[in-house]
Amino acid sequence: MPPSPQVLIVGAGPAGLALAAELAGFGVSCQVVDKRTGRSRLSRACTVEPRTLELLDMRGRVGDVLAWGRECPHPPLGNEDGYLDYGLLDTPFPFSLSIPQARTEDALQAAAEKAGAVLLFGTEMTGLSQDDDGVDVELTGPEGPATVRARYVVGCDGVNSTVRDALGVEFDGWNYDQSLMMADARLSGPPGPAEYARITRRGMAALFPFRDGTYRVIVLDREKFTVPADEPLTLEDLSESCAAILGADIGIHSPLWLSRFRSSQRHAKTYRVGRVLLAGDAAHTHIPSGGQGLQTGIQDAFNLGWKLRAVLDGWAPRGLLDSYEAERYPIAAETLRKTDLSFRFETSDSLPARVLRKAAMWSMRIRPVHRLNVLHLSGLTLRYPADKGDRWSGRRVPDRPLVAAPGGPERLYELFRSGHFVLTGTGGCPPAAAGWEERLRTGVLAEPLGTGWPAHVLIRPDGYVAWAGVEPGRGLTRALRRWCGEPRTVAG
Repeated sequence: MPPSPQVLIVGAGPAGLALAAELAGFGVSCQVVDKRTGRSRLSRACTVEPRTLELLDMRGRVGDVLAWGRECPHPPLGNEDGYLDYGLLDTPFPFSLSIPQARTEDALQAAAEKAGAVLLFGTEMTGLSQDDDGVDVELTGPEGPATVRARYVVGCDGVNSTVRDALGVEFDGWNYDQSLMMADARLSGPPGPAEYARITRRGMAALFPFRDGTYRVIVLDREKFTVPADEPLTLEDLSESCAAILGADIGIHSPLWLSRFRSSQRHAKTYRVGRVLLAGDAAHTHIPSGGQGLQTGIQDAFNLGWKLRAVLDGWAPRGLLDSYEAERYPIAAETLRKTDLSFRFETSDSLPARVLRKAAMWSMRIRPVHRLNVLHLSGLTLRYPADKGDRWSGRRVPDRPLVAAPGGPERLYELFRSGHFVLTGTGGCPPAAAGWEERLRTGVLAEPLGTGWPAHVLIRPDGYVAWAGVEPGRGLTRALRRWCGEPRTVAG
């Protein structure tokens, strides 16, 4: 076994790999263990939404994801001529990115290993115990059993989390009765446009092409809801359902994989027990609608990573690590609520449901309604609890060009590459923040963040507002102490 890390991450899925890239990029020693001998190439999630792309861009890691993905600016609604218009969004990434989860994980693993994280496959966590100073983790790997001591442990080991079970944390929720079908395959007669979906009385079929020419095929067939999820899915069965729903044979062939699945909705009672935390599917799981599970897991990692770094570096203010659950739990709970409503809405064949589906499709012709739906799906409306009386704190900050020095960063998001706080604004140099310089980067905006934004903005390492105001003064100082800890004292 390599030397004991500061942080041990259990699970090499999207959340675990994203967290490893974050921590290692900050100079935190971390290991990722996974009981699998290698990552699965079978992947359910096939979408990366704009907010997740923005977060990856802030760390300079979005390039490989974009290179392997296919931009989809107009995802289909299911009524053949209806679509979502991502061009309405204020983001560098006005599209949904179609990419197999395995490719997303490839990019995250490469980023983590490049930053110095150690990945150990074929290594299973079999137990843990903790005290005030650290966590002892029992591992069994190719070289036999061993005990590793880490300052913190993060369970990113999925729905059947060994870490969550070891903590005794309840994982409440339910399983859906309906089984659905999914595959990655080639099509000899794909419909147009390339991204296509159709909803009928029989069910729903959706097709999303990948860059390599294969398609993600997702089928909700009401006549086959009761087929057991563990019954193997055949190419003939999938083709029959697609033809019945789409009204044509699309020539499905050369499948990379085929699967039936039943989804579940579950949420951990808590995300933290002492020095052990949960993230991704170990903390929350829901139907794979819109790839929201992947988005939520990666965004967990971006929220948690800089807070663990602050604790380990010794400058974290009191309660900073507790804010991880306080901020992320409501986000997951709301995602669970929305995806549950969506699933029930899509699978019901009752008359009220059919009427509501038609009404929902019609309402998407109304521009404000359309834009609001796209904003929610893209993740750009996500915000954390605001301070009392403060309309700005907790908001996402959009990217903007900077008044750049030669050779310096040209965009606001580039200031986040090192994972520091950012103090910025328009109309001149940001105010001084004596004592916090080592934790801050500064920049002058060439364009306003938007209508009504204050002159000065302090932004957290994960791209959300810590403070905003017209005059810095005490408000900025309070925010710096709250989020960045005490200022560094310079010896006189």
